[in-house]
Amino acid sequence: MMKISDLIQKRFNKPENKGDDFGFTSHYNVNSKRIINKDGSFNVIRVGEKKSLFHMLVTMHWPGFALVVISFYVVFNILFACLYLLVDINGIGVTPDYQVHNRFLIASFFSAQTLTTVGYGTLYPLTGVISTLAATEALFGLMSFAIFTGLMYGRFSKPPRSIRFSKNMLHTPYKQGHALMFRIANERDSELTEMEARLLMSVVVNDNGKESRKYQTLEVENSKVTYFPLNWTIVHYIDELSPLFGLTEADFISSQIEWLVTIKGYNISAAQHIHAKGSYTIHELVWNAKYNIPYYFREDGITVFDLDKIDEFQIVPAAGLDVK
Repeated sequence: MMKISDLIQKRFNKPENKGDDFGFTSHYNVNSKRIINKDGSFNVIRVGEKKSLFHMLVTMHWPGFALVVISFYVVFNILFACLYLLVDINGIGVTPDYQVHNRFLIASFFSAQTLTTVGYGTLYPLTGVISTLAATEALFGLMSFAIFTGLMYGRFSKPPRSIRFSKNMLHTPYKQGHALMFRIANERDSELTEMEARLLMSVVVNDNGKESRKYQTLEVENSKVTYFPLNWTIVHYIDELSPLFGLTEADFISSQIEWLVTIKGYNISAAQHIHAKGSYTIHELVWNAKYNIPYYFREDGITVFDLDKIDEFQIVPAAGLDVK
């Protein structure tokens, strides 16, 4: 039986088909890991790239972002409190009924009220120097809050990861042969439409005595769906035109293969395009299995879809089955 790498070499490793249409390197070594991690990130560490502070603040986790905002606020207040102490602490006026007497605390509270442009009337500038310093701090305060407001908008307007991939890909009896199948679903309460799927295969082949990765697009029967209220089972039918045609389970197991998935669509709720990517390795391929139906119909005719059941499958005999 011809191995999958030999089959790829024979069918697709032609001069007119050479090239890396996936955007990932064709180089390979024995320690190479999967291309796309389960969370959708590339298994790549980029060294020397230019960092964007805005991108970092928009994409970082919420606890980290909150820590940055609080740290900025505290450090900025302490900095100007120290400046008020050094310049002229007596230039800060205090009403007779003000009960704070510590000089540093007075300077800190005056700084906080100036930075946030909140004036309670208990602390106020008396001298020209303090007034100038307070005006400078107020300007920085307005600018910083405008920046953080923009960052908050960027964080809330950024569409969250909404595509959930099934844990396993299945090799399923289908029609008169077999097919590769996997499922996706929208795990958010947003409405998605105009969904498209693309499936590529990465295989390690021996190219003139050197191992390298080759990429091949696999045809998907149902590559587009208009509406996406339930799950979507994406199917690659293994017919005579498929590079996987005629391969046995042993051929799959012995091959260094990864299926790469890209999903795109439109989020009606957020009025934004969405993109997602994932992958399946040979260790996540289940042979001769069929997905269970993850939805049912209530007595009143309403369809109930259980998102947690998109991963459920059952092992079946190697007989012809149609996808549901």
